[in-house]
Amino acid sequence: MKKVLFITYHFPPVGGGGVQRPTKFIKHLPTFGWIPHVLTVKEPYEFYSDKSLLGDVGPEAVIHRTPSIEPMRWVRKLLKRRWEEAMQAPVAQRELTRTSIKPGFLVRIKELLLVPDNEMLWFPFAVPVGLRVIRRVKPDVIYSTAPPYTSHLIALSLSLVSGLPWVADFRDQWVDRPNFPLNRWRQFLDRKLERTALGRTVRVVTVTRPIADAYQKLYPGLNCTVITNGYDESDFSRVKGAVPEKGEFRITHTGIFNRERNPQKFFLAVRQLVDSHDDFKNNVRLKFVGQLDNPGDLENYQEFLRLGLQEYGGPVSYQDHLTSIDEMRRATVLLLLIGEYPMNERVMTGKIFEYVRAGRPILAVVPPDGAAAGVIMETNSGIVVRNDSVDDIARGILELYEMHRDGTLDQRFRSTNFERYERKRLTSRLAEVLTEAAAGSGGR
Repeated sequence: MKKVLFITYHFPPVGGGGVQRPTKFIKHLPTFGWIPHVLTVKEPYEFYSDKSLLGDVGPEAVIHRTPSIEPMRWVRKLLKRRWEEAMQAPVAQRELTRTSIKPGFLVRIKELLLVPDNEMLWFPFAVPVGLRVIRRVKPDVIYSTAPPYTSHLIALSLSLVSGLPWVADFRDQWVDRPNFPLNRWRQFLDRKLERTALGRTVRVVTVTRPIADAYQKLYPGLNCTVITNGYDESDFSRVKGAVPEKGEFRITHTGIFNRERNPQKFFLAVRQLVDSHDDFKNNVRLKFVGQLDNPGDLENYQEFLRLGLQEYGGPVSYQDHLTSIDEMRRATVLLLLIGEYPMNERVMTGKIFEYVRAGRPILAVVPPDGAAAGVIMETNSGIVVRNDSVDDIARGILELYEMHRDGTLDQRFRSTNFERYERKRLTSRLAEVLTEAAAGSGGR
């Protein structure tokens, strides 16, 4: 059995979308001859916990948890408390003018000082522990996944000191991402860090082909492999009995909206249909499993209230992973949304593959020529509508509703050709990449 030092900040019992990819890789790597030694953090500052994900971590994996200094933990705890208090107030008493309760000066200080991200003070704890693990277990290769990009700086340092080959996994781009701080100092510094890090890797893994192409254009000669996100068949085998409720047209979204991925045009489209189609008005239900905004922000929820859509459903609190899959299976239609921002055609959210596997028709509010639209079309999983047009979104919703009303919805969309996205198959590809990197092949 070969050994990989697997560096990831997001790891159970942390919940949320970012934890799925590393956890499923760690689950399946032993099947393909790799023992993961996981370097992670003891107490991350993330909001969400999902202890059920610990069941995916097999006995073969060796976990090394380190301390860290989390400068944003107390800020986020304060924001979470204030945000929950705002959400608990009666609707009529909620303030509908403020778009955020985040202290603006703290946001600016954070962007200037916490480079490359909020987790930078994990670095001085993780590197010494990583070196001890390397000396003791002698791994064959280092693997790190980001965000946060501090994980890559830890891997860079460990690779430089130990001489071990390093494979870097990018779930999102480092600098060219929609929420990158808008100041020249960060642009200069982070680009320099990105260039230095990528110059040390022997292989780069990305979640989409457009991200790989962008990096290869920026850094010619970079050896990139695309390993998408996916779904775990064992998760779906545990929610077999979940089916849609009869007599309603339920549109469900799982996950968290934010400023970059905001649902306000979708809200407007629903309001438009409610006002113009009594049949739709009497049958539509909305269910958002997660939140409408990042904690501290309020603008999406305010728009939801302003349009009076709470009468037709709304958000429920964060749920564990299996409950989210259960909710997918109970939906009439699943909502997939990618926001309006530069280079959004490269984005392919992790949940798209679980949506496809759930077997429910998908309303994909995404760039029509982007990576996400390509998956929807190749798997016959739903319809694609423009994410920048309220009228186009309304047309798509109405088209799916009329199929539902006529009893043809499920026959029209039957997901196919999705097995390539099963997590175990994807992990076999990662194992090949690790083997090639450890053998010294496939580098620059």
